[in-house]
Amino acid sequence: MSLRTFVLAILACSLPAAAQGTAQSPERVKSLLEQGRDRWRAEAATATAEARSELEGRASRMAKVLSEAGDLRVQVLVGEVVERDGKPELVAHGWRADAEYFYPASTVKLLGAVAALERMRELQRKAAPGLKLDTPLAFYGSRRGGAMLTNDADNVVDGKLTLRHLVRESLIVSDNESFNRLFEFTGHDRLNELMWRAGLKSTRISHRLSIKMSILENRRTPTIELRMPEGVVRLAEETGKLELANVEDREGVLIGKGRMEGADLVPGPMSFIAKNRVTLRDLQVGLARVVRPELPFEGEPFDLGDEERALLLEALSQYPAESQNPRWERAKYPDDYVKFFLPGVLRVLPKEHVKIYNKVGLAYGFVIDTAYIVDTRTQKGVFLAAAIYANSDGVLDDDTYDYDSLAFPWMADLGELCAREFLTTK
Repeated sequence: MSLRTFVLAILACSLPAAAQGTAQSPERVKSLLEQGRDRWRAEAATATAEARSELEGRASRMAKVLSEAGDLRVQVLVGEVVERDGKPELVAHGWRADAEYFYPASTVKLLGAVAALERMRELQRKAAPGLKLDTPLAFYGSRRGGAMLTNDADNVVDGKLTLRHLVRESLIVSDNESFNRLFEFTGHDRLNELMWRAGLKSTRISHRLSIKMSILENRRTPTIELRMPEGVVRLAEETGKLELANVEDREGVLIGKGRMEGADLVPGPMSFIAKNRVTLRDLQVGLARVVRPELPFEGEPFDLGDEERALLLEALSQYPAESQNPRWERAKYPDDYVKFFLPGVLRVLPKEHVKIYNKVGLAYGFVIDTAYIVDTRTQKGVFLAAAIYANSDGVLDDDTYDYDSLAFPWMADLGELCAREFLTTK
């Protein structure tokens, strides 16, 4: 079975019937991109010199994406919530959605946060009924013999390491270490199995982020202490058994023409066969399960209570500078720091009426954003997910990517087009 056949078979099970009918048809999304390109060209012809340069830039970027979509591994998935027989459903419009592998980078942090909260609720029902979001945690070393981790310097209240702060840091500013602790709290096998149970069958979260470990080391999660007032509960070290390599697409996971190892260039593509994997569709469904839990999907709903869902909704939508604990300065973490569609949406809607629930990813030249964008005045919302590979020199780990010249401005342009199409009154 080819990878594409394999992926489409999975998606047929994970999308509602209404979405299955439209998700395979690219015409609407591609037409939206083409119309945007043509409108910007037309507006540039009569604009002032300064505005002309900006408009021509948008048109040129979109033309490049449309003509080089395969090389750029571009994928776009737009989801509309529609009423059918008095019930809401998510109808997806995709262009090149899941056409090839992309590295999901930090987008997996939402799934990691959800799984950790589900693990907490499981423990509350069994071994630790007193466990709460603010219970202090202690992690033994990720590698045997490593130092125990008990404190979180960003917790300005008491400096304790808690699930609440791990979730907030992981989602609001996309902190890698916080995700790694959530990965360990949940467990290698359990994290994936919880996502599969929810219908996100493409999920392969096999490793921590920004730390080099072997496959076996990543399967191991350390002893963790839950330090509750009534006493300490110790979660034993675990070693996962799941084989999660991306063996279905041996060619598609070979990326680039070389990679840097220190100061040395190693020729040949880099293999992502042992890297994390989640399709764009499953990322969108995972977000939808959190922000619109009433929508029907195959698989079981996430096991989240009101408090856990409220935590996720705030962390997914809050700008870093709005957070009181932890605290981040706007100068270092601007509002669009991890909201790539925001600048374009603000060309259409006033900022005070925009709410974006999202998670981005950025690594190895891959740029991804999966979002639910809402006009709070009308409560109109649209799901938008996109991925692009912005690495024109083909070398990985050289810190020379086309993020600022292509990926970020294109994501903003896409946000503008979708806001105009789906959130404004025509």
